[in-house]
Amino acid sequence: MNKQNSDHILEEIIKNRIHKNMQASGMDIKLFCRDGHVHLSGIVDLLAEKKEAEEVARQIDGVKSIDNKITVAMDSNITDKHIHKEATEKFQQQENQAVKGVGIKVNDGVVSLIGSVNTLKDVDLAMRIAAENRGVKDVVNNLNIDSFGKYTDASISNRILQSLSQTDISYKDVHREVSGGVVSLFGYLNSQQEVELAKEIAMDVEGVKKVINHLQVRK
Repeated sequence: MNKQNSDHILEEIIKNRIHKNMQASGMDIKLFCRDGHVHLSGIVDLLAEKKEAEEVARQIDGVKSIDNKITVAMDSNITDKHIHKEATEKFQQQENQAVKGVGIKVNDGVVSLIGSVNTLKDVDLAMRIAAENRGVKDVVNNLNIDSFGKYTDASISNRILQSLSQTDISYKDVHREVSGGVVSLFGYLNSQQEVELAKEIAMDVEGVKKVINHLQVRK
């Protein structure tokens, strides 16, 4: 199979997955692929939808990189005050207590997250919640991770291994390096979904402040 055919097949897979996952919100998203490098464009209503399209594409085997040029439509009637009210209500509705207490500031459509959460995964969730509001141009993370500094690097590494071992992932193929709470993951897994899951598991371990994911899909 030549590269042109491979790119065409990859485009169709991504388009179908975006349509399935995002339905109407993904109708105006356009994409093309060249040598496994995906270029996204078009218009969406929410920053969260722009991010979701990229995440959908990233989980497809064969995607090497993503250039996300999707534009978020802006409504001039939505003010910072509207954004603050909507976002605050969304956070207060969360079951996750750590995320529920996140504070926000809004300046010209840019939402800054303030306060403390327990894990890096909580930070990721807070970023997603903020991006789900109309009028948001960008989200800036100023959150503190309460569990950071409370565990040794060796303890963090062991707890990541323990969490991975409770999944169907071939955890023995995941190699971990931890330095100052920064986790680097290496090795090969069976699919892009497993690669993303391994990263998510590491982010949920207390004491982790950053995850650098070097995991690759086994060919």
